[in-house]
Amino acid sequence: MPFRDSLLMSLAATGPAVGGLLASPSAAIAQPQSTQPPSDCPKGYFCGYKDPNYKHLAFRFKDCYMQEIPDGLNSGGSWFNNQTDGTQTGMYGKHKELVYTTPGAPYDDPHGDWAPVWYVWSYC
Repeated sequence: MPFRDSLLMSLAATGPAVGGLLASPSAAIAQPQSTQPPSDCPKGYFCGYKDPNYKHLAFRFKDCYMQEIPDGLNSGGSWFNNQTDGTQTGMYGKHKELVYTTPGAPYDDPHGDWAPVWYVWSYC
């Protein structure tokens, strides 16, 4: 079984994700890590990075529909939701099952985990 598939199965058995990381159901909601968006993530976009701390931009989505993230984002990474204030973004697995929903923008995770994520959908 591919690593990504086995991680999705682990995720389903473990509980919800908080800040892009697996957490127990009783875990507190993570607080925003940053108030300044990266320079390559303009207002109105959800930006995904291959590496932690917003390094190596992998995608920048603005549209409000489910979009597949690029190949090669198999673990680690980071993201910044710099969309309209309050806009949430859902992260979905291989079979389009919801893995995590971000708090409203602006919100970010400098140390996320792309392994269980195959799609993102901003709820505009």
